[in-house]
Amino acid sequence: MRRKARATWNDNNHEYFLMYRYGIKKADYDRMLAEQDGRCAICRSDVPGGKYTLWPVDHCHTTNQVRGLLCHRCNMGLGYFKDDVNRLRSAIAYLTKNA
Repeated sequence: MRRKARATWNDNNHEYFLMYRYGIKKADYDRMLAEQDGRCAICRSDVPGGKYTLWPVDHCHTTNQVRGLLCHRCNMGLGYFKDDVNRLRSAIAYLTKNA
């Protein structure tokens, strides 16, 4: 049986994983984080959240282009909405109507 190689992001291989998965250097990651004032690009939380101490890299799943750094919740939220702007607009309309 053939096993698939799987890279997981952790404190020990952060620099390797950034290049392997997203094609960016640690300096790029650090620059993005500084530009975002050490906060999530969406909710502005100063805590990455989740089980990691590192900020998740948000990227387009089609082009693999990096968009920014998000907290765990915002990153998962975009994933659950499948990065679909229309779904997100519908969710905003729903929340606004039912607030």
